[in-house]
Amino acid sequence: MRLLTLHIQEPLPGLVMPEMVAEHGPDEAARRYRALVVTTLRQLRGLAKARLRLSIAPADADEAVRFWLLPRLSESWQTHDHVFRSEGWEIDFGGSADEFTVHAHGEILCPYLGARWVHAALLGLDRRSHRIVGPAIGGGEYLRAHASDAPADLPLQQLPELAVVRTGDHWQEALASALGPALKRAWEEEA
Repeated sequence: MRLLTLHIQEPLPGLVMPEMVAEHGPDEAARRYRALVVTTLRQLRGLAKARLRLSIAPADADEAVRFWLLPRLSESWQTHDHVFRSEGWEIDFGGSADEFTVHAHGEILCPYLGARWVHAALLGLDRRSHRIVGPAIGGGEYLRAHASDAPADLPLQQLPELAVVRTGDHWQEALASALGPALKRAWEEEA
């Protein structure tokens, strides 16, 4: 089984999207952040043989983020051993990573990071490569993964670049993309 960890900041005005705060204000920056988080997670729905782990900052915001986020992803959830399940979803908010053979970290501000993209990237990770890196346009990474059982002499696999939304210009580019309607819908839901 695979584990994809995504880091989420509690979406409070003034604490998220600092690049957008000066131009659009803290409330609008927080609204856009919430829309990006929801859109990215909706894109990851149905990720095969994987669990999403949401790493929340600050640590005491787990419950607040859960109450905000989970109803936006599905109307009903079943919980067992701190794992939340719904059709197409398996999400936890921390715990041991020992049971997972593939460990991946994704960028929550990359709404282009969809379930099919991640699934295809991770196929053969332990046979063709030992690590995968997805570089973000303009620097950083939108995805990195490694297989714990893969031989270290396998090569690194580099994925094509994807955009990460950090600025007002990036936001406008995302709205103009094929993902635009989904992002706009999430933004409207956050009003």
